[in-house]
Amino acid sequence: MKAVLFYAPKQIRLVDVPTPEPGPGEVLLKISAALTCGTDFKAYRQGHHMLGAPPSPFGHEFSGVIESVGKSVTRFKSGDRVVAANSAPCEGCFYCSRGQTQLCDDLKLHNGGYAEYNLVPAQIVKHNLYKLPESLGFAEAALGDPLACAIHAVDIVHAHEGETAAVIGAGSMSLLLISALRARGVRVLVVGRSAANLEIAREAGAEAAISTETEEPLSAIRRLTSGRGADIVFEAVGTVKTWEMAVELTRKGGRVCLFGGCASGTTVPIDTHRIHYSQITLHGVFHHTPKYFKAAVDLLASSKVRTDLLIEGRIALDEVPPFFHERHTQSNRKFAVIP
Repeated sequence: MKAVLFYAPKQIRLVDVPTPEPGPGEVLLKISAALTCGTDFKAYRQGHHMLGAPPSPFGHEFSGVIESVGKSVTRFKSGDRVVAANSAPCEGCFYCSRGQTQLCDDLKLHNGGYAEYNLVPAQIVKHNLYKLPESLGFAEAALGDPLACAIHAVDIVHAHEGETAAVIGAGSMSLLLISALRARGVRVLVVGRSAANLEIAREAGAEAAISTETEEPLSAIRRLTSGRGADIVFEAVGTVKTWEMAVELTRKGGRVCLFGGCASGTTVPIDTHRIHYSQITLHGVFHHTPKYFKAAVDLLASSKVRTDLLIEGRIALDEVPPFFHERHTQSNRKFAVIP
């Protein structure tokens, strides 16, 4: 079979590898669509711990049709349309025992979406493989992973109907946060730079889109919230400046979700006086759990997510290496890789 493998930063190649056979509990998936992702672009540029030792399978958002199943697999059969998550918990560690499976000490991470076939590990088959309704396309279903992260973020801050949320950033993850927030009846305001991306955010359901190029964000958010600030602010960029901005845009008693990851070792100055006396709560958030992945598949199947705004186009499997070489500095919207 053909597969794209990662060898080193900025070195990926389409190669021939043996088509695997499913062992006990495993499933062999014939991939119908995989999506390019900001994390994959980051891994392409600098490597990533989730890839394992090179040469390593590449791509982690994918769906397809089951080709064959291993012994003891009873919930799935050949021909089933499915989407696989890129992780599964171990079930036995301290964090799994407390329901925080995203923090699992032995989280099973999985890649290999940029290929003709993918051998889905038994742990993921058991916990994080889902059948798809005929109404949900393969490329759209592959959005399950990032949408699950967005739903997790919305849940961790207890966002509820009638509240106002500000989202800092207007990239793909911001569009998914808009979908997750709108599904709960939350009013959404978006802060960003690109006029084109902000217009897409409006199409996705944001009530207002504020450009930092033309308006001061704090003044704009206060104008739109009766002078208070947002009930919840989601930082979806991952810079020191935007983390600081998130705290600034939040009302007294509000919550901040620090969704965008900064580089390891980054420190951010925080106005401790404001955190303390305005009683602002800061939430870190990481990854997703099987519960959130299932919720993401259900939301995608409901047709309430503007997937057309998230997937810009399609490329063939042999186009993946040159695509990453050309696009690795401008990876805002997703492309569907069709083997």
